[in-house]
Amino acid sequence: MKPDLKSEAFDRLKDKYLDALDPDERAAIEVATGEMGNMSEAVKLGWLRMRTKEHWTKQRFSRTVSRAIEKIRRMVESGSVES
Repeated sequence: MKPDLKSEAFDRLKDKYLDALDPDERAAIEVATGEMGNMSEAVKLGWLRMRTKEHWTKQRFSRTVSRAIEKIRRMVESGSVES
């Protein structure tokens, strides 16, 4: 079996950028892009509440995802990871 080196490299790179995000941002990105991406907003917000033990609104979720994506975009453009 031949390893998929491109996939492995992407996974490491992805983890590097995700690790640089705040815990709230990581959780929001996980919900927005993972298996829950097709779930209703109520399910996503409920999962976030269970995961972070904090209250989440649709507005907070949207802002957090936008902030995290912008932060990742800046890191990719600059070629460095910020904390």
